[in-house]
Amino acid sequence: MGRGFRIDHVGVTVPDIDAATAFFAAALDAVFLYDVRCRTEEPRSTPEVHGYLGIPSTMAQGAIRMLALPEGPGLELFEYLGPDQHAPATPSDLGWQHVAVYVDDIDAALEKVERAGGVRNSDPRALRGVEAGEGNRFVYTRTPWGSTLELVSYPTPQPYLLTAPRAKWEPWPVPEDAQREPVAALRTAVTTWAGESPFRRGGVDALRPEPTPHWTAAVVGAWRAAVQFGTAVTTRRPRRASIDR
Repeated sequence: MGRGFRIDHVGVTVPDIDAATAFFAAALDAVFLYDVRCRTEEPRSTPEVHGYLGIPSTMAQGAIRMLALPEGPGLELFEYLGPDQHAPATPSDLGWQHVAVYVDDIDAALEKVERAGGVRNSDPRALRGVEAGEGNRFVYTRTPWGSTLELVSYPTPQPYLLTAPRAKWEPWPVPEDAQREPVAALRTAVTTWAGESPFRRGGVDALRPEPTPHWTAAVVGAWRAAVQFGTAVTTRRPRRASIDR
């Protein structure tokens, strides 16, 4: 305790809580934990409920269920009843509009999502820029009821870790972990920046079309720091997490 803020769970409003539970179990290996409110209970539609939830007076709160993903925060499902429910948000809408799940094998995970009734927006695409790396990819999908679900995988430590104060999520990765695998590739990239190198093939070309002194200096500084602290060249794969981008 006492380590500051962390995500406890993510709330997802769904049209059918049982169908959504089946989807997340089949697609993401989610596990049922408990029901906060059951369908057999009377929906809640009082001024007090409308006030603390911030929902229209025409809507009522129905069933609530907590699931757990294999790693990461909980996934809380909600049913609301009434005439003023809008369609699922798209990535261009304001607000919290998608959930990203880290997966070890993006192709296998995408297949599971589709078997469970989800639909891909496209084929998996390479992460670019400061998230780039060999095998680092993402894909946006739609749940059966239309919400956006992203699958993301980055087996290669991402370049942003070389300069950022911390990783996007804990406990893995940390900047020291990111420096282990690419040290040899960084050495090649720094000394032969204009030519091909393993690190460039990993996607750093997407960071800047043309190298600039600012980025070169940052890479050199990070590489020297890694060498100075005796970082070993090892490979470490991340554990799965639930929330990402």
